[in-house]
Amino acid sequence: MGASAAVRGTRILDLSDSAAGAYATRVLGGAGAEVVVGEAPGGSALRGAPPLILVDGETRSAAWEYLTGFKTVAEVAPGDRVEVAGEFDAVVVGSDAPAGIEELATELRSAHPDLVVAAVTPYGLDGPQAGWRAGPLEHWALGGQMALNGEPDRAPIPGGGAWASHLVGANAAVAVQAALLQPVGGRGCLVDVSVQQALASAHQWSISMFTHTGTVKVRAGNRHGEMHHPLNLYECSDGWVCIAAASYNQWEGLCIAIDRVEWLADDSLASAAVRYDRADELDEQITAWTRQHTMAEAVAICQEHFCPAGPVGELASTLDHEQLAHRGYWQQRPDLGPTAKVPGVPFRTEPTPQPNRFQERSWNLNERFAPLAGVRVVELTISWAGPLAGRLLADLGADVVKVEHPTSRGVAVLPPDPDAEPEPWDWGELPPPVVRNGIYPNAEPGDEWWNRMSLWNKMNRSKRSLCLDVKSEGGREVFERLVATADIVLNNYSPRGVRSLGIHQDDLRRIKPNLVTISMSGFGSTGPGAEAVSWGPILDAASGLAATTGYADSGPYKQGLAFPDPVGGLHGASAVLAAWEEHCRTGDAVHVDLSQLETLLCVAGDQVLETSLTGKSPERRGARSAVYAPAGVYGGARDDRWLTLTVYDEDDWARLAVLVPGLDRPDWKDVVRRRADHDEIDGLIGAWTSGFEPFAAVRVLQEAGLAAAVVATNKDIVEDPQLAARGFMVTLDQHACGPWPYPGSHFLVDGEGLPVRPVSPLGGDNDDVLAELGYPPADTASLAEAGTIATAPPW
Repeated sequence: MGASAAVRGTRILDLSDSAAGAYATRVLGGAGAEVVVGEAPGGSALRGAPPLILVDGETRSAAWEYLTGFKTVAEVAPGDRVEVAGEFDAVVVGSDAPAGIEELATELRSAHPDLVVAAVTPYGLDGPQAGWRAGPLEHWALGGQMALNGEPDRAPIPGGGAWASHLVGANAAVAVQAALLQPVGGRGCLVDVSVQQALASAHQWSISMFTHTGTVKVRAGNRHGEMHHPLNLYECSDGWVCIAAASYNQWEGLCIAIDRVEWLADDSLASAAVRYDRADELDEQITAWTRQHTMAEAVAICQEHFCPAGPVGELASTLDHEQLAHRGYWQQRPDLGPTAKVPGVPFRTEPTPQPNRFQERSWNLNERFAPLAGVRVVELTISWAGPLAGRLLADLGADVVKVEHPTSRGVAVLPPDPDAEPEPWDWGELPPPVVRNGIYPNAEPGDEWWNRMSLWNKMNRSKRSLCLDVKSEGGREVFERLVATADIVLNNYSPRGVRSLGIHQDDLRRIKPNLVTISMSGFGSTGPGAEAVSWGPILDAASGLAATTGYADSGPYKQGLAFPDPVGGLHGASAVLAAWEEHCRTGDAVHVDLSQLETLLCVAGDQVLETSLTGKSPERRGARSAVYAPAGVYGGARDDRWLTLTVYDEDDWARLAVLVPGLDRPDWKDVVRRRADHDEIDGLIGAWTSGFEPFAAVRVLQEAGLAAAVVATNKDIVEDPQLAARGFMVTLDQHACGPWPYPGSHFLVDGEGLPVRPVSPLGGDNDDVLAELGYPPADTASLAEAGTIATAPPW
């Protein structure tokens, strides 16, 4: 397996000391760049970051050991950073304590105008909260993820590792890769990656729920809130399984699998949202069935009936995972111990990257940052991970033509009954089940309900729509003509789906021999587990991440949103940029086989390393840390309003002890004692925070120099003054909808977000695309009459 070549031949200097910045440069190093960590003489803050491991009797940071993979480390004094940076093509700076980062970034840009400088900070380089601190626990809070994790009657919980921080790093890696696609010897740029903004971009429907219906999304335990059921963790005789019956066909398969076919006679249960509202009733019967089976039995029976299901594995069990072993995923680290392993690069590139054969290259220069201008991407994707990768490519200027089946926009949404009386509903309430899953503006499906679904419109912005039945008469010809004009073809179907559609890379290369192709399946396209049906929560369970998340006294918890999807989508965009750069260097076809399971384990690589050495999976700790104390989630003056706080060192503790009555005990100056007395300390902090609105408490803590964050809801994100100052929410005038707010750019370049455009209506670009392919209007009309192309579903 060769490394990809997104930045092959470039040199990158890592001056960051945060998990997010270090993960970004690890991705870039895995993509073929030469990465040098410029560590200050006093040592990086990451050298003390958890999890901690013992190597030859010495305590080391597994985070440091993992995140410095694919890199070399050199000492660079602070006064030498700007001069040294002149030897590199890109520099990544940033810290969870961002004081001085803006000044350093400005100095680097001023001294080296052709340099790409990426700054990764908690809130970005500008705005009213630009200087605020936030570490990995706060990252889960400020981006809106934590508010959705855990039980509704308990405090919210973070994911079980620094995964959110690493997801931000994947954002930064994509941004740097894109910036390096700018003309060689041309202008450099300043890439401004805000943890808050990157994570606010990593939601599926949460933000649209508030902007389009005023609904504040809440925690739902292991259920997948409001929309889909059964999508839950269920107890078996020997552990837990995740069952994810999101679509009607999957629901039908589940009913047959567990011998509950009478449920199929209940027409109301055809709606996934109705099933959610009746979850207690359904789960009682599903749990009765799963408890009679082992995990392996339950998964096999569900998968046999095409209902996605998977075991909730421990992180330790992934080290012996048959699929991962077959694909040669793990990298050995004998320098750390005979059993030490870490994740490798989460995709395979074929053929192995080649040396540069071209001396010159043609680039499309733009006034605005659009490094993929002139590149045509044909996208065949469903759900979230694939569309997110395509959306990022469109944001970067590519002409993304989304090939949609006429039924694609209603896969998980039942067509509304035009003769039914609308149910009573008020703004801010959860919409009735019959219209809930569409997340329509004002909860009104309207005449063109398929064009009014905010989830679809959000995920597919800036793309063109070709509504084409590839398998129909004449459809294959249209598709092959389109592929012949493409530069990149992207799909996220299972290997079975790829074969069914005839979009395997070998099929596509017969149409255009030097295509760039990428397959983003759940488990990869090779190996004994490649054919398994997968959704994000299935991967959450299979990876061991769900087993690592939870309260200290609880079982496993999946994430409240399908966290593996943005992980897969961002790594997918990075892989596309890798493959495209390789193609531009050689002119050859490049294929990328990406496993979303492997991308997910990459963001937990530090814990994989720890587990490989100890043989034990990480403990579930809620919000507490194995190193820092106190670290936790604390209630505010209102019900279900929370904030996070992490004390990193003795200076932090001294500042907190001044603010909170009762903390000034001399023995609590010792972090070991604080960990032992964490419950008592939490009680004192909670009593103090309960007298504040969370935003007010966080402001007091930040003004004292402490890392704290409000556990943000979807409402908080939409109304956040920091995100507003950075122009995060944008208004898009969608067809059949009118103007509504949507999340915008993942990051800023030279102070501006990437340009975003409304998504086309279903088949809205049929005529234009077919004209580009040489079809005269009469032939296009004939294809429409035959149903080969369409502008509405067939229902």
